[in-house]
Amino acid sequence: MHLTHLALRNFRNYADAELTLGPGLTVFRGANAQGKSNLLEAVAMLALTKSTRAEQERDVVRFASLADTPYTRVSGTAERRDGGAVEVQIDMALGPGDSREKLVFQKRLRVDGVPRAAGQAVGAIAAVLFSADDLDIITGSPANRRRYLDVLLSQADRGYLRALQGYQRVITQRNQLLRRIREGLARTPELDYWDGELCRLGAQVTGWRRDAVAALAPASAGAYAAMAPDDGAFEAAYAPSIDHDGSAEEVSAHAIALLAERREREVQMAQSLVGPHRDDLLLSVGGLDVGQFGSRGQVRTAALSLRLAEAAYLRTALGEEPVLLLDDVLSELDGQRRQHVLEAACRAEQSLVTVVEGEDPPGLHEAVATYTVEAGMLRREG
Repeated sequence: MHLTHLALRNFRNYADAELTLGPGLTVFRGANAQGKSNLLEAVAMLALTKSTRAEQERDVVRFASLADTPYTRVSGTAERRDGGAVEVQIDMALGPGDSREKLVFQKRLRVDGVPRAAGQAVGAIAAVLFSADDLDIITGSPANRRRYLDVLLSQADRGYLRALQGYQRVITQRNQLLRRIREGLARTPELDYWDGELCRLGAQVTGWRRDAVAALAPASAGAYAAMAPDDGAFEAAYAPSIDHDGSAEEVSAHAIALLAERREREVQMAQSLVGPHRDDLLLSVGGLDVGQFGSRGQVRTAALSLRLAEAAYLRTALGEEPVLLLDDVLSELDGQRRQHVLEAACRAEQSLVTVVEGEDPPGLHEAVATYTVEAGMLRREG
């Protein structure tokens, strides 16, 4: 899979931009804060239907347009191996506000010209984004590692996304009920239905994650060993809240038992204490937690290894190459790590890479196209 066309309208610092793209390595070069990362963010939005950087949808709207034309549009066309085209259009338009001070943007999606819900559009274009923020997967909270798995699996299988969204709704409703029970406004037996839904959907999410980590572990270990053979073995292990082997029904039954054990504490805290919302992905190098004890180089290598494993997973799951997006990561790598990442980028069907002006990491000479980015304007070199 590769992008053939990308169009931006009022997106970040781009008033109006269009790109025709082809397979291979494309480089975007420029000074800081000129819009290089914004381009890759836009491509990631096509894959995930939401920004990987914005806290609110409205944050991606070009600031200068808010007074007159407060909307943004990102559209792209990707060509699959069978020669067909998949088009994803993302529109965020000004909608009715929930107060006079806050604007609410509504998102409209079309796939091949047909309106779709976000859950139906995720993965129509597949992409893997490498960025400096990836270090947070390793050193940050378990929520960051859960999000890594959720983004990966949502692109690979929309069934997972539906199960995850259903599970998240259950947790919200169940926590509200726990709060009402604590306040004496509801009774404990009212939890029975939500317990059943938590365990049913939680078992599904747990199963998907368990299988994904089983596939990611050897791929990420191999990638790490290629970049840092002297560091010791890199290991990724799934740590589920519902730690029980067996079928989804058996896992669900085990979860029911755990809920019964922790019910009193759950009511006291008004929080659900069992389920995949409390899972973690354990990452170690040489037997030590890399997030806690790893050097800066080990943390970065671990993050890169997970992203390379993610790309391999999507390739297998979708039967299509995801677009690789490398956002200013090469300059911070030593020679061996940079070479390995660039080799992966050059092997991929399509890679989009950003570099800071004045830096020229070896290997970029294989680029099929290079663009200079300045103040939201693109100029092709050569």
